[in-house]
Amino acid sequence: MANETTSTEVTEIIRRESYAAGVLYFAERPGVAALVARQDIGATEPTLTKRFPIYDKVSAAAIAENTDFTTNSAIDTTGSVDVTVSEHAIKFTITRLALNATVEQMASPSPGVVQTATQQGAIVGAAASEALQRRMEADLTALFSGFNSSTGSNSGAITTTLFLDARYTLDVNNVPDTPRYAVLSPFQWKTLLPAWDDAAVMGPVGQTIVNTGMVGTVYGVGVMQTANVATATVSSSTVWAGAMFHPTAIALSVKGDMPTFETESDASLRAVEIVGTGVWGEAEYRGGATTSGRGGAGVYLYSNSTV
Repeated sequence: MANETTSTEVTEIIRRESYAAGVLYFAERPGVAALVARQDIGATEPTLTKRFPIYDKVSAAAIAENTDFTTNSAIDTTGSVDVTVSEHAIKFTITRLALNATVEQMASPSPGVVQTATQQGAIVGAAASEALQRRMEADLTALFSGFNSSTGSNSGAITTTLFLDARYTLDVNNVPDTPRYAVLSPFQWKTLLPAWDDAAVMGPVGQTIVNTGMVGTVYGVGVMQTANVATATVSSSTVWAGAMFHPTAIALSVKGDMPTFETESDASLRAVEIVGTGVWGEAEYRGGATTSGRGGAGVYLYSNSTV
């Protein structure tokens, strides 16, 4: 039993270090997930679905003095969005040779084996978190092309005029002016950047901007560039599918820590297996049609992928 206990100890060291590095990675690099409406499903909640409520707008009416007002306004929530989470996983295998350990050394680990296990766990944690964060960001940005409001060019480059058209569309849709974000591909951002004077428009780059991945604020819109912006097809042309939006345009539901790790020692494989898991779901929230005040919170901002 002593050997099993110490072998388990090495496996637990790898899991603990993976978790610590993984959670730190997500805390420092939230990415697009930090820009959308988010609700977490707690460990004690017996559900995999979270509801994001939408209340249809109602209208007031003028009424004459001393007149009984009989018009009733119903609170309509039929446009609410339910987001169901699912698992996303990545697996690593660390062999005993990678740990510089024989079966005897696994049974009675030396300080060197413990140090190697600690280092390997941290590497796995960071790598797993980067992969899961990239997948989450790709899932979120894939929703951009589904927004009902759009502006862009399928044959030309992104321009400051298109950027301002997107901002104007949010104004017309009566979307709150703060916060607003634009998420663009690096290609789109590279094209726009020379049009603005960095010092006059961007202002000083604070630590918050650095931590979140934001590259600046333009006319009240926080701009983030990410290589996880996908391409889409508009009139047979390939475009970068960027967007400008209020956080309520997209709903993100997460269950549990990001990421979680499970480890086990596999004797026949002579290795430790580590599985990193993230549980989340995403959906268009208020990025749809403006009917009854339900949508309009997102604008699909696209441009040709080669111009």
